Amino acid sequence: MRNWMIAGSLLATGTGMGAGCATVATEYVVRGSDRSVGVDGVIGIHTEREDVNVVSVELVNLPPPERHDPTRRAFVVWITPKDGGVIKAGRLAYDADSRKGVLHATTPNDEVFVQVTIEENSAVTQPSEFVLISKNVMLKRVTDSAGL
Repeated sequence: MRNWMIAGSLLATGTGMGAGCATVATEYVVRGSDRSVGVDGVIGIHTEREDVNVVSVELVNLPPPERHDPTRRAFVVWITPKDGGVIKAGRLAYDADSRKGVLHATTPNDEVFVQVTIEENSAVTQPSEFVLISKNVMLKRVTDSAGL
């Protein structure tokens, strides 16, 4: 089982930004909102290749959506860049037996606001006010004066 108590810098990867500059994959521990006490997880962001970053959401201790509200059927992940509007990243892949949910989505942005909401269905076009978790995430930049 994954150790949810460890978060932070994990891996330095070159991104074609020039000598001596790299991004560091970063993970953030998240806890459920007042409406979802007991939910824990990690939201991470890392560079896959130049101009393509991957945001990963992994949640545990996640009751089915209908346990939060009988009209809700889907967990939906939203990504909002600093300079843009909210984008639906997709439906969280949820396993009721293990009570885990996972989603991996790409973005060209190095910093985004991530939300997981509980919705009536996954066809919604805007997030509801039923927020399960939320977190600002960003790639960390490091420089190496000797060059990488």
